[in-house]
Amino acid sequence: MWVSIIKNKTKGTMTDLTKYRNVSLKHETYKTLISLSKAMLPDAKLSISKTVECLANEKTKKLNEKTTINYSPKFNMV
Repeated sequence: MWVSIIKNKTKGTMTDLTKYRNVSLKHETYKTLISLSKAMLPDAKLSISKTVECLANEKTKKLNEKTTINYSPKFNMV
């Protein structure tokens, strides 16, 4: 299996592009996520990525409880 990895001159290899995606956020949304991360885990630092992941998983769980449609895709996004 071929894995695409970007080389960075100062840090070696970067994120495996087959496993992760980027998102762009407005500054206000980013500030909101910082506040949410502190509220979700006040005694530790939760990254913005993990905050988004936790919120998405929490929302998916709630949606799946309300309906028979499964909102957890098991396919790779391109």
